[in-house]
Amino acid sequence: MKNKRNYDRSFKEEAVKLAQETNVSSAARSLGLHENTLRKWFKNAMERPDNPFIGSGRKYVPAQDAEKAALLKENRELKRANEILKEALVFFAESRHLCRNFSPI
Repeated sequence: MKNKRNYDRSFKEEAVKLAQETNVSSAARSLGLHENTLRKWFKNAMERPDNPFIGSGRKYVPAQDAEKAALLKENRELKRANEILKEALVFFAESRHLCRNFSPI
């Protein structure tokens, strides 16, 4: 069974810088990393410079997709609030109508 090591963000950033200055293979050897690990970090740093090292099982979501998801969620919530207000309007209109027609005995 292999031991899985966790590296902090600053270590990964420095490793990627070293790989840029030299190359991935020699940087991985000098840091004691598996070459594919450093290659993955390097690739992530190039593809998504805003947040290359997500970690903890979270997946990368581009900013545009995150904004779209937030807007869709807000839209659903506003539609639901609108439905609640419509139901309340009907309820109060009916109760007001009943009060007008109410005659004490």
